[in-house]
Amino acid sequence: MNERALLFGETKSLTGVITEPASPPDPALPAVVFLDAGVLHHVGPNRVHVRLARELAREGFLCLRFDFSGLGDSRPRRDAMPFAESVVAETRKAMDVLAARGARSFLLFGICSGADAALRVALADPRVAGAALVEPYLVAGPGYLLYAYRRKLLNPLSWVRLVRGRSELWDALAARRPPHVEPVPGSVGPEAGAAAPTDEEVPLILPSRAEIARQIRSLAERGVGLCFVYAREGPAYHNWLVVLRREVRGALARGTARVVAIARTDHVFTPRAAQDRLVAAVREWARDVAGRRPAG
Repeated sequence: MNERALLFGETKSLTGVITEPASPPDPALPAVVFLDAGVLHHVGPNRVHVRLARELAREGFLCLRFDFSGLGDSRPRRDAMPFAESVVAETRKAMDVLAARGARSFLLFGICSGADAALRVALADPRVAGAALVEPYLVAGPGYLLYAYRRKLLNPLSWVRLVRGRSELWDALAARRPPHVEPVPGSVGPEAGAAAPTDEEVPLILPSRAEIARQIRSLAERGVGLCFVYAREGPAYHNWLVVLRREVRGALARGTARVVAIARTDHVFTPRAAQDRLVAAVREWARDVAGRRPAG
């Protein structure tokens, strides 16, 4: 395995790290691109991007983890392109870098807002063979408040805070939005040691539930390999249960989609055991997607 930093893009403003197998990569294997999670740079939450890229390189996959403009080591953009568009354009530039090294198809990996970006890129570029979406979009579905608070119902302290008006539930109900029980896409919680980004840092426009369902259904129908990974106790998993699961029922049956729910972890998989499970699940998924790709 070899690693090296590089600058790319028209103005060489984007920074990334390529992780190469010890032997020349097989061009029939998809290359893997890692996308920033929130405001964290290309090492990923708890350095999971580094670990996974190295694991996949040992399996023969060519990998690139890079920073979007204005994040990590990449310079800010000099134009007014919206963030939702620039992440697609910059990821496609990263794919072009790997294509110049022989890659013909690509797998995308993203956690939180990185998963949201991966979904946008997969919809925009037919070269994407698969996307691992880890803790993606959180859009409140039926029963969300009960699901989010089910573990607090028997906690006396939660009731004291509620009676005293100090519970975030009051604000959530007043604003008709889900409570901040867990970090939401576009942010990374305190477990990762990073503050939540402001709108100026990572502007994120969440599509409607219907649009998310349409997007996922479109990828499933196209045969894109999908891997959903969730913290089982987190609210994003509720979104899977009530919104996304039915949209990929056929793909699940065909084996082109899978879901992994990891217990006893947080939004960014801080416990080492949870990271082990995440890495193993994505490695197995990447192998399976690569096995389904035609050699030519």
